[in-house]
Amino acid sequence: MKSNYYIRRVNSPFDDSGIFVRNVYMKKAVLFDCGRLSNIDNSELNDISYIFISHTHVDHFSGFDRFLRTSLLSGNTFTFFGPKGFINNVYGKLSSYTWNLIYDYDIVFRAIELRLDGIIGAEFSSKNGFVKEDYNVNNAVSLDDGFTIEYDFFDHGIPSIGYRLKEPKRISMNKEKMSKYGLKQGVWIKTLKDIILSNNGNDLLEVDTINGKKNYYTDELKNMVVEYPIPQDITYITDIAPTFNNYKKAISLARDSFVLLIESVFMNNDILHAMEKNHLSIGLSKQIFKESNSKLVSFGHFAPKYDKVKDIFFNELYKDLDMKKIVKNELNR
Repeated sequence: MKSNYYIRRVNSPFDDSGIFVRNVYMKKAVLFDCGRLSNIDNSELNDISYIFISHTHVDHFSGFDRFLRTSLLSGNTFTFFGPKGFINNVYGKLSSYTWNLIYDYDIVFRAIELRLDGIIGAEFSSKNGFVKEDYNVNNAVSLDDGFTIEYDFFDHGIPSIGYRLKEPKRISMNKEKMSKYGLKQGVWIKTLKDIILSNNGNDLLEVDTINGKKNYYTDELKNMVVEYPIPQDITYITDIAPTFNNYKKAISLARDSFVLLIESVFMNNDILHAMEKNHLSIGLSKQIFKESNSKLVSFGHFAPKYDKVKDIFFNELYKDLDMKKIVKNELNR
């Protein structure tokens, strides 16, 4: 199956967390965590709509200042998701600067706080000097272009959020079957897709064929030429303690993902250090990937100390894995 994603780590996998993601069906890009944003263009930053923050340790959130500086003249709205206390984190960042010259700018930062007891939101607009204003989150899990998110809370000594970006249901036409039945491209295809997606019943459609216009019921066409591609969800899990509860929740969140982005911080012989620092070891990360039945995987957020012994580290990480299942950008190390 062809991937719908372009995935790029902003930094070395031994450095701060930040993963830039595009989906061919989503007009704008997304970012998972924003640690030091060094290897990313300003145009890429301004093309991001949603930023999913796992937690606000400095190596996952320090890039907010780069976001702020780059985007002031963009006229964009950026929506950040984060854990309990996240609104105050964003407010603290914005309130640390003086804003007497930005009232004719048009940039908005939205902070959506995901909590066990519900979801709350705040908005910070340059036109109002970035003062904190209430933001009605409505259905915060609904994004642009029909995408949605699922999430879960993991123990990292503090809450760390794992995210799953879910593709909407899609419909495609089987070209070979269209040719078999003598059907031609036309506006009827979009009408058919709209009817199916909205569950609007069994309508009669005028269809373009090699013999001119013909009428078909939508149920007929569904049986003849319609296919339903499996949605390509992408799951991001990082900074979670090596506990059984985290292990079970990670497998559940990532179940049948198309791509799993997961930390793999410590080598297996450093498992005690992994327990002390509330991070996953290589063995646990690989087991979560296997048990989740995810199609592809990208491991990252490696402990910087292993940068000096890359060959040993990567030998343990990739040993016994099918390299066709490794996201290729991960190999550009």
